[in-house]
Amino acid sequence: MPTQAEREAQFIWRPNDNSSTTLTRYSQEARHWVKAVNEAQRESNRPSFQDTIGVIGLLLSLGFNLIWLLGYLLVKFFKWVSK
Repeated sequence: MPTQAEREAQFIWRPNDNSSTTLTRYSQEARHWVKAVNEAQRESNRPSFQDTIGVIGLLLSLGFNLIWLLGYLLVKFFKWVSK
């Protein structure tokens, strides 16, 4: 990572005039950064494959556990009723 002095040495001063060349260059740079930020946001909002598999696994384990618990309780209930 560059130091502050290196960043200052590499800094290119840009004139703040209203010429068409300067405004066009600023407009192009602004479009570039808007596009880069939007792409980064899309990438960060997309769920990963591991997250998807993890959620599916949690739902499956919850379902199997609920089925097992229901079966266990039914067996206990029928044993209690048959006494």
